This record gives sequence, C-alpha cells and structure tokens, in this order.
Amino acid sequence: MMQRYQFEVLRDGAAIIASHSVALPNVKAAWSRIAHLARMVDGAGHKIQVKDESGGIVILIGIATARRYADAFAA
Repeated sequence: MMQRYQFEVLRDGAAIIASHSVALPNVKAAWSRIAHLARMVDGAGHKIQVKDESGGIVILIGIATARRYADAFAA
C-alpha cells in the first residue's frame, strides 16, 4: 500500500522548497528523493524534512549530511 509523503527544504525553520505529496511504498523509498533535493540546494544550514500523511516528521536531515551520503541513499 502506497503512503503519501511531503518533502520540504528548510532554511531557518521556513520552507524554501516544498513539493507536492509523493506516493511511496514506504519511508525507505524517500532517500533517493532526499539525495536529489540535497544536490539541488546550495548553502549551509539547510535541512530536508519529510512528513507522513498525518503531518508527523519522519525524516529530518541536514543538507551537508544528505550530500555526504547521497550515493548510499540512492542505492
């Protein structure tokens, strides 16, 4: 069963990039999208936040960390 997840890029707690909700089979499938977003954003202090259908945060990761592990996330 597919679940919907909302992806946002945050700077100082405010969303600077928000995507529409995306249907994924599970939260593990979000990591390739996180890696893609991390490559798009330039600047320290940004975070990527993923929320589930109920609005709860299921992933919160800094851009620098996401970039560092992007290849592992995409695998």
